[in-house]
Amino acid sequence: MAFIADNNIHAHAERIAMRMDFAAITGNSMVMNVIAFLAPLVFTAFTWQSGPEESGLPLTVMSYLTVMYWVASIAVMFQFNSDNQLASARMIGVMPVSRRTQVNMRYCSAGVLFVICFTELGIEIALSRLWFGIGLSALATVVPLAMAAFVVLASIVIPVFYSCGDFVKAYSRLFVGAITVFFAAQIIMLLLPDGLRLQILSTSVTVSPVGWVVITAVAILAITVSYRISLRIWSAKEL
Repeated sequence: MAFIADNNIHAHAERIAMRMDFAAITGNSMVMNVIAFLAPLVFTAFTWQSGPEESGLPLTVMSYLTVMYWVASIAVMFQFNSDNQLASARMIGVMPVSRRTQVNMRYCSAGVLFVICFTELGIEIALSRLWFGIGLSALATVVPLAMAAFVVLASIVIPVFYSCGDFVKAYSRLFVGAITVFFAAQIIMLLLPDGLRLQILSTSVTVSPVGWVVITAVAILAITVSYRISLRIWSAKEL
């Protein structure tokens, strides 16, 4: 009986931790939940001028923006951890959820957002195909790369936000960094030779099997190291 009671308490603590994570994003509002999910659909606009033979770059841009949107949502979960939110931080420190459970469930919450992100991306791709007739040959490369990018970016964002004391400053830097990378990529595309640019715009960019193995290994290593660092930082941090 004591074992069952302990399991129930632990499961309740896990639910509290995840509920607080998603409350930080939407405030427990059904309307905000719907808006948060529908907002990335505007990224389909980046595919409206693309034909069946030029799907590589448009799909990449749409995938990048969708991934960054949901990675940024992971960062929003940390607004209650900021030193500028002393009352919330103190509440997190005393609520019946251990530091390890908080970290475990933060990564589980990120996993839920991963599923939401690629469900959303699937809807965006379907709409782009239906509305604009975009080609789908690049999906086999773009989507797995986007998945790996999500894992690696989340692996960086989570420990960084655990270590930061100022949520607003850290979040603004994340936003500026994402925008900088986006526009830098656009500028680089303009500077590329026409032949290479056309290859990237097309569906001919592929990754070798060895490349996929390396990418998968990097993603697994990144999330493993990220978890260890996050657990160490949050366990040692005074609230």
